[in-house]
Amino acid sequence: MGKNYPIGYETVLVDFKRYQKQTPKAISMSRKNGNIYFKFTVGSKRGEYACSCSFTLDGMVSALSKAHKVSDALKSFTSESEFWEWYNREIKEVGKIENDLLTFKDAIAIVENDFWNRNDRRKQERDKSNPSDLSSWNETYSHFYKYLPLDKTVNLKDIQTTLKRWNKGTKSYKNAVSVFKKLARMANKDSIAESLKKLDTTQTEFNELQSATLEDFLLWRDRTLGITVELHPNCDLEVRKAWLWVFSMQVVYGLRIHEVFAIQNLDKPFTTKDKVVIPALNDASNSQNLIVIGEKTVIE
Repeated sequence: MGKNYPIGYETVLVDFKRYQKQTPKAISMSRKNGNIYFKFTVGSKRGEYACSCSFTLDGMVSALSKAHKVSDALKSFTSESEFWEWYNREIKEVGKIENDLLTFKDAIAIVENDFWNRNDRRKQERDKSNPSDLSSWNETYSHFYKYLPLDKTVNLKDIQTTLKRWNKGTKSYKNAVSVFKKLARMANKDSIAESLKKLDTTQTEFNELQSATLEDFLLWRDRTLGITVELHPNCDLEVRKAWLWVFSMQVVYGLRIHEVFAIQNLDKPFTTKDKVVIPALNDASNSQNLIVIGEKTVIE
């Protein structure tokens, strides 16, 4: 009994609703034309105002931070003209000057700090001692950033040169452009982010998928257990049986491997928050073979 998670654009909408609930009292967030707007009252007039934040995860984080600043400013400013002067400078960032001294190493550190301080897709806190979280950082970001000239200041030319490592039309190229756009946004290099936004990242090359029938799996199972072939004398049959069970769970339930290791009711019942008891998987009363997948993977 797995939990269904939203995917793709759905996750962005879910995240936005979560950030909307975290805004200070009397300030709300809305979205329009790919950008985030604030709604609040100044004097006797309530209006909708731009905050220079895009409708992305990065934009939501920035917008929430700015919403708290606006809330504080509304309490401290007595003059509307002073408030709007502050708003245009600090929130809309009118006349903002980009930092030309920021190196790629500095910018990557900003992105990495944001990564570890933001919850994952399951809304769980990330942990630098967790191999899964470390793998997520390395595969999603570090894998691409490591090719940048770390000691040089952030610039478009070096990013474009680095992008040539991946062929256009591939998923790798699409991912590389995405993480470099994030790097530019986090480093307040808006002009670079806009240039990267114009690149065509449409994926046209796809890996060839392989399929296997249940009969194929059963034939492989018999070979793995040494039923139809003779195994090497050094083979550990018990280890093979253990991993075969893991692969069988993946086939039967359609699970990812980390989800198999997160099953909560393998050999003991699981009680839900609303006091529903799910029998253990090895319990004969669990006639439907229900499983409960937890939020964390623990391997002892």
